[in-house]
Amino acid sequence: MRIAGFYKFLIFIGISLIYTNANGQFINFGPAKDFLELDVHFQAGGSGVFQNYMKKFPEIKELNTMASTSYGIGARAVFGIKDFIGFGTELNLKLDGYNLDLAVSNDNGTNISNIFLHNRYLYAHIPVFVSFRFNASTAVRWNVDFGMYYEYGFAGKQKQSIYTTSLNELGQLVPQEVYLDPSYFVSDETFINSFFRSDIGFHIATGLRLGRHINVSAKLDLGIKNISYTDGLVNPSIYNYNVTGCVGYEF
Repeated sequence: MRIAGFYKFLIFIGISLIYTNANGQFINFGPAKDFLELDVHFQAGGSGVFQNYMKKFPEIKELNTMASTSYGIGARAVFGIKDFIGFGTELNLKLDGYNLDLAVSNDNGTNISNIFLHNRYLYAHIPVFVSFRFNASTAVRWNVDFGMYYEYGFAGKQKQSIYTTSLNELGQLVPQEVYLDPSYFVSDETFINSFFRSDIGFHIATGLRLGRHINVSAKLDLGIKNISYTDGLVNPSIYNYNVTGCVGYEF
């Protein structure tokens, strides 16, 4: 699972760098060398949701959730308080998404639907975090970031492919195909529920600065807001997650 892999990567990097700098000043409590650090970056990884559709809707007999590739560009600013600690923020534009495959049936089996949902959406993503910086060597610095994020979805689509077979009064099977392309956010036409535009959650990241200008990092964002939006009596719980790798240039 992508999230488990992120934690393993963070632990591996930490242990490796501690051994690399065993004889150096791994933590420098002196003043920051630069009060403001700026970079621009490209990121790619995977995005998806945690959901409880089957628990809320017994008509759903089978469900598969598949993460989709995530892409983004952005900029990062970190204000150095000390050499080992700073406060930072980012502004990222992300293209995220995920797919859902569902098998839906009524109790007596006279109506069966196979539903395929392809969700893609754009977020403006703003994390705010504390950044801990460790000197792996004179040319390599390791940072670990902890904080929160806010993001706002300003565009998105849900592509629906619905294949239904129903039994008519004569006992005949009647197939039907429906294709829809509604907006992902705050729409009455999305399947079961729509989605709020805003989201908040936890932001965790770790990365290396190689030399003076190159940054490589891995990021994990876990949503804590239920983004499901519905006018119905039953509202499922939907939470975003995002795991990405990042390459940036620091000025």
